[in-house]
Amino acid sequence: MFERVLSKLRPVIAALLLMLALALCLTSRTWIGAPANYFWQTTTIQTLSAPDVPTSRLLNGKLASLGWIVGRDCQRGLHAYLQTASTNPDAALVGTGWVVVQQVHSKGGMAYLTITMMTDGTPGAWTSQQQSDYIAKATTDQSYIDPIVHEVTRAHYDGVIMDMEAGARTYPNIQQTFATYNQRVWAALKALHKWYGIALIHKLSNQDDYYNLNGFENWSLLAHCADFIVIMAVDQSYFIPGPTVSIPWLKQLLAYALQTMPAMLPRIIWELPLYGATWHQSGSSWVFDGGANYQDAQVLAEQIPAAEIDSSVSNLNDAYAAHIVYTDRSGVKHALWYHTAKNLYRIITEFQRILEKVPQFNHSHLQIAVWYRASWEPGDLWAMLDPVLSN
Repeated sequence: MFERVLSKLRPVIAALLLMLALALCLTSRTWIGAPANYFWQTTTIQTLSAPDVPTSRLLNGKLASLGWIVGRDCQRGLHAYLQTASTNPDAALVGTGWVVVQQVHSKGGMAYLTITMMTDGTPGAWTSQQQSDYIAKATTDQSYIDPIVHEVTRAHYDGVIMDMEAGARTYPNIQQTFATYNQRVWAALKALHKWYGIALIHKLSNQDDYYNLNGFENWSLLAHCADFIVIMAVDQSYFIPGPTVSIPWLKQLLAYALQTMPAMLPRIIWELPLYGATWHQSGSSWVFDGGANYQDAQVLAEQIPAAEIDSSVSNLNDAYAAHIVYTDRSGVKHALWYHTAKNLYRIITEFQRILEKVPQFNHSHLQIAVWYRASWEPGDLWAMLDPVLSN
């Protein structure tokens, strides 16, 4: 698995409560069709006050970093987590289990339950219509909220991150409905003195190139529905080869966040990718192949014969993203882009300096999340960030 942003959905509403109670341990995400532009909805929503939580910090670690641990890759995720738990012990879990929560707590970390849905397009996966139906029903039926509250209480989570990624943009009044749903979950968790956050698909404008995917989310509304926001600053490139995140793109995301939720800026966690991607050329067009984790990307780059590499557009020592373009023996052109630890370190430190100059940041500190922790990540990144992301 790699693609963080897009997802498809599935089973029937009758199975919703069971699926959410289990937190969907086998969740995966895949890219779906080309983006399209549609009419932007605007409305208003009642603002809730911030909950009286037992701590003023979203993260407890020395390093202001939240790492996702995915249930279906739990063994590798825990292995990577334990390597750095002394400095960044905070974790968000896709797939629930009190044993993992206990492990996080034993390291002094905050443990967040991720509410999401199986959306990989396989038989039995949710559809956008079904997810939207669930959201709509949950705005009036408390029985759709109670399993979340029960699981948080049962496993002693410190909070919840809502990670819905495939609401139907054409569903009637979906933006207001999704905001109301989040307010209901937030209110339920407020009574437990637990944190609540919403993970948002990247968006550069009200109707950007990915409106087909992010159109069900209204950032201005959702800024009043949670204690904090996670912005998925991942999967920047799709139509043509490029980085999964970059400084110019982060600046655009920041500009839109300032336009839609300026007061939330100190409470935004910026999610960054620990992976790259590959493409191949078909005719005059590039075709997205999928994700490339750091370890596999390095192996692939080392195995490509020098004679096949287009050195004029390749640079494995680029300061921001290693990339290589080559033509294989069958005549097909390929492109590989991925981030090294040095690349991510530079992006993070430069973005931190940008944030510090923004008045709305209010002398806060940069908080990041990474998708997702596993043994293939650029492990030397964390030691490099230790003196940078102080918490």
